[in-house]
Amino acid sequence: MAGIALTRLEKVYDNGFRAVKGIDLTIRDKEFMVLVGPSGCGKTTTLRMIAGLEEVTSGEIRIGDRLVNDVEPKDRDIAMVFQNYALYPHMTVYENMAYGLKLRKVPKAEIEKKVQAAAKLLTLTEQLGKRPKQLSGGQRQRVALGRAIVREPQVFLFDEPLSNLDAKLRADMRYELKTLQQRLKTTMVYVTHDQIEAMTLGDRITVMSNGEIQQVAAPTEIYDFPKNRFVAGFIGTPVMNFLDGSLRKADGWSFVPDGGTAIALATPHTAALDAHLGRQVCLGLRPEHLSNTTYVPAAAGATVLAAQVRLIELMGDHQYVYLRYGSGDGTLTMKCDAHHRVSVGDTIQIALTTARAHVFDGIGEFAQNLTLQRHESAVQH
Repeated sequence: MAGIALTRLEKVYDNGFRAVKGIDLTIRDKEFMVLVGPSGCGKTTTLRMIAGLEEVTSGEIRIGDRLVNDVEPKDRDIAMVFQNYALYPHMTVYENMAYGLKLRKVPKAEIEKKVQAAAKLLTLTEQLGKRPKQLSGGQRQRVALGRAIVREPQVFLFDEPLSNLDAKLRADMRYELKTLQQRLKTTMVYVTHDQIEAMTLGDRITVMSNGEIQQVAAPTEIYDFPKNRFVAGFIGTPVMNFLDGSLRKADGWSFVPDGGTAIALATPHTAALDAHLGRQVCLGLRPEHLSNTTYVPAAAGATVLAAQVRLIELMGDHQYVYLRYGSGDGTLTMKCDAHHRVSVGDTIQIALTTARAHVFDGIGEFAQNLTLQRHESAVQH
């Protein structure tokens, strides 16, 4: 197996568009790394450069100890699984999985052994004689996986492989992919725009935007300690609440929203705040850090404010409640138990828990997180 090292990797197209802007990234041996970000952020272009399907403008790609910039895709010892299954419709499942090995003139006995082993791993043994049109979407995706597995590559590359599946199949395939990686103990790089896939699959996540890496970390660190406002807003469902305003320091720290009531800050991470007194900042609060005081008593020191219910989304065991507060158009989203009964139009008392709040240094998309504090065990990147 092998890790991957990207050094000052850049992709500029003929029209001058910089799709990838000199990124550095180390993917460890046997790691499941997820590249996530919105459309056009450079994640798929990065994956295609690793695969050799896009020419590198500048920088280096190493797989293991080998520089592969000028190595043909077929000689990089990688296998790629696409969003489109790309199965041959006239071939059986067995023939689809064996085809790449036949092209490499692998002996028939070895092909049989590899295909049968992969089919057993992917619960496809009973499907080997069928053609793709006889299979479900999930089974077809497993055939595409099997075709990659039989090659026993150093690295697997996945380009949004679950996008064409329905919600139930996506959840099932996420489980299968993660358990597969644990069994094979192979380096995997997975591209998606779906932050739920990123959080559930990745050992680490690389968040990208505008051709640049915004943060590389384990899923829990990305969620709890986002590096900037973009990461904070992209990772998490529903998205983080953002309030623009300023800081006040009198008998403790507080945040004053534009045209709103002061919110006491209980976060212990205040070392960088002094330099931003009197400046415009942004407060970030996760929806689960808001609570309805009718059902959950406010913690000591928590700020309580009145808010009007605008919309409710029931999600099964929990619900998202969209609120209007203050005299203007201020909005907040609260995540709470589905049995905390509220109705559209109700005015309720909301407690804001700020022990894990975030303060960003301005109102721009990439405003830095002033309350960022990494764990001692945080990964280096």
